[in-house]
Amino acid sequence: MNNDWILIADDLRDLAALGAPFRMMTARDYVLQPKLLSGSRPKIINLARNYNYQTDSYYASLLAEARGHRVVPTVETMLDLYDDGPEETLPDLEEVLNRDLTRYLEGRAEKPADKSPEKAVPERLVVCFGETEDERFRRFARQMFDWYRAPVLVVTTMPNGVPGKVKIKRVKLTPFTSLKGEELKFFVDSLTTYTGRIWKSPKARTIAKWSIAVLHDPNEQLSPSSVESLKHWARLAEKDGVEIEPISKKDLSKLAEFDALFIRETTSITNHTYRFARRAWAEGMPVIDDPISMMRCTNKVYLWERLIGAGLPCPETIIVQDKTNLEEVADTLKFPVVLKIPDGSFSRGIKKANSMQELKEISDAFLEDSDLVIAQQFVPTDFDWRVGVLDRRAIFVCQYKMARGHWQIVNHKADGRTVEGGFRSLSVAEAPADVVDVGVRAANLIGDGFYGVDIKMGPEGPVVIEVNDNPNLEHGIEDASEKNHVWSHLTEWFVKRLNA
Repeated sequence: MNNDWILIADDLRDLAALGAPFRMMTARDYVLQPKLLSGSRPKIINLARNYNYQTDSYYASLLAEARGHRVVPTVETMLDLYDDGPEETLPDLEEVLNRDLTRYLEGRAEKPADKSPEKAVPERLVVCFGETEDERFRRFARQMFDWYRAPVLVVTTMPNGVPGKVKIKRVKLTPFTSLKGEELKFFVDSLTTYTGRIWKSPKARTIAKWSIAVLHDPNEQLSPSSVESLKHWARLAEKDGVEIEPISKKDLSKLAEFDALFIRETTSITNHTYRFARRAWAEGMPVIDDPISMMRCTNKVYLWERLIGAGLPCPETIIVQDKTNLEEVADTLKFPVVLKIPDGSFSRGIKKANSMQELKEISDAFLEDSDLVIAQQFVPTDFDWRVGVLDRRAIFVCQYKMARGHWQIVNHKADGRTVEGGFRSLSVAEAPADVVDVGVRAANLIGDGFYGVDIKMGPEGPVVIEVNDNPNLEHGIEDASEKNHVWSHLTEWFVKRLNA
């Protein structure tokens, strides 16, 4: 039996028919006997037959929030959907629904060979935990659950007089007991998916006090942490009463069900990672990477200004625009010159110019996508130092060697392959003190989160190349010297903020 989730209902016979391996309680017992859950912090799914104001189910969700239990549906959702539903949000919901419909119709138009009959928009659309059987409206279903977290929402529609457009008549918070046949089966499947576990140990002995969502794409080629590394952390955190759960970019609507967020995808201000960080920040959740750190670290122009302003050693740098005199850039920096787009990562968007012709060609290409390009003095080394900093202190130090026959630690081949150099892990105590000091000082300019500071050892000492908001953390590499202390520090960072 899974002790993390508790299903509550007016009558336990309603739940018995689901066959779900969860603890079950009546709404009345949950309200009147809080000692039954003493010492635990479960997730509550309220599957009552009636969600009306001041019913047992209403008070169950109300008290769940007061007790610090995560609950679906929330009282806010019950009140928003009470009686005739959310009239003030219907135009926004219709826009999302019609966008999904338009996208589907445009896709059909691009496939003239598709002779399948056109499906009409259903008058009744059932959304279970943010999922719907009709593939055309899955984005809409996730948006619905984002706004109104509920086990079952039934959306009724009608034509609005415009071809290819519909109007929403009502959104109703609906008991699952009203579903029959295939709809009920879909509900059970959606419940199973929603409460699923991937990294949790089947022999868990500690009841989780906190749960941390990890945004991760196992298919990302250069992911900052592998699935195996995150499973390793999950096993360690579990002993401290912390549950680590994977989520994907499709799970924005589920984010509020967790206590904290750890982003383990390559971050960008222009993709879903920033939206997740912003949502977690707005919910008051501890988050790595927080949106401010993402904004600061993903832009090398900002980083350079901050590092120079703080008096930290950096390669000589010039900001290049379309009217910049490249002859002067070459005279100042000398060849070879390193050119960078402001928001590159994992050695992408970084090229080396060995001549004026290459300098012009590379800068022209980069300026097609950005108004600014960074030109820096080349500092040749056999490896880069990486200082991992968390909560304003160093937690690991690593040397990343250059890829064989290349001047970067990652060589991106023209055919899409990547070749990486080797590594050497050092404990913080045995690493050069000046490297660690410069790394911590650079990271502290950004915040108190988790950062990886890249440093080269120049003729006059360590030189900061950049500060990464989303550094690699792999079991057996970054933690090879400090061992499990690296992961313990990470767990402690979240727990300290959650307890506060």
